[in-house]
Amino acid sequence: MTALIVVNAEDDTCEQQYKDEVDSLVKAVLIDDCKNDYKLLNARMGEARDNMNNAFENFERGFDAYQLQNYDEAFDGFMIAATLGHDAAQYNLAIMNTKGEGTPQNLIIAYMWADTVVSNGVESGRELRDAILERMSSQQISKAQALVRECKNTVFLFAEDLIVNSTIKDSCLNFRNSL
Repeated sequence: MTALIVVNAEDDTCEQQYKDEVDSLVKAVLIDDCKNDYKLLNARMGEARDNMNNAFENFERGFDAYQLQNYDEAFDGFMIAATLGHDAAQYNLAIMNTKGEGTPQNLIIAYMWADTVVSNGVESGRELRDAILERMSSQQISKAQALVRECKNTVFLFAEDLIVNSTIKDSCLNFRNSL
């Protein structure tokens, strides 16, 4: 995770201040905010904090429903949390789409969520994605990889650090029963 540090250096340009930032998206946000006298920083941090809280609340709702085998409710809770960048919810959606729990079985969508988890740095997502790939035809794989390229989105979360996670664009979520 990358800590958000605001540096006030009169002599340095914004690019120089953040040249060592590893995460390119966080770096872009910091440079943009620096160039705008940090006017956007508070708004982004508030939104990121709200995203984190909403993601955790909906993950818990989904988890509790899953334990009760209420898969429709679990799917809905995980979906909200996943679109906010909650990687465990994304992983669970990959599983549920693979099994057809709370949604019709769909390996293409399962792959999309598993690949999103991998891009968020969750190593167990790689194993899940590979297991899903083994069950897919070459045509399904091609379609899934195209969907991933089209649908990846970025979301900001904040707890103690600013977190930048991948998720799926809202416009791509209308395919729940269509693929």
